[in-house]
Amino acid sequence: MFPQPFIRRYLPDDEYSILMLEAEAFNEHNPYEYIHFYEVFHDGFFVCVIGQDVVGFIVGYALSESEGHIFSLAVSKYYRNRGIAELLIDHICTYFLLKGLQKASLEVRISNKPAINLYTKLGFSAAWMEFQYYSDGEDGYVMMTNLNSYFFRKEQIKFFGKSEKRKERGVN
Repeated sequence: MFPQPFIRRYLPDDEYSILMLEAEAFNEHNPYEYIHFYEVFHDGFFVCVIGQDVVGFIVGYALSESEGHIFSLAVSKYYRNRGIAELLIDHICTYFLLKGLQKASLEVRISNKPAINLYTKLGFSAAWMEFQYYSDGEDGYVMMTNLNSYFFRKEQIKFFGKSEKRKERGVN
């Protein structure tokens, strides 16, 4: 049996793994950015670990009183398409919701179809396009989701009150 993925807060010992994942995943490699984020937003920096290996990470912070922003998400190419990115997004969205935030946002390259498909599947939608957002001149979408809708779609948060299923069972 394979070890299950486990999400925890970033620790300083994870620095090398994060730098390697970041270099593998992104064209714009800036290792100092992550050290800065750990220093400033350490409570919104999470890693996914399988066994002893850091296989992914996500960084997010409160952009405003109502909006959480996902700054970065990366999963090792050896662990992609295994649900790791979705676990990390669920985790950061839970973190945002517990902080009292109502929505989440992120940016994604318009050429990154796998990421756009994942975000769309999870309930994010393109709010607008940022022209020449990336240093190489590529445009990016700003995608957003309402956190209550996000979890309601995933059926992870059950709201109290009468529902169709409860009525069908004769429960009020």
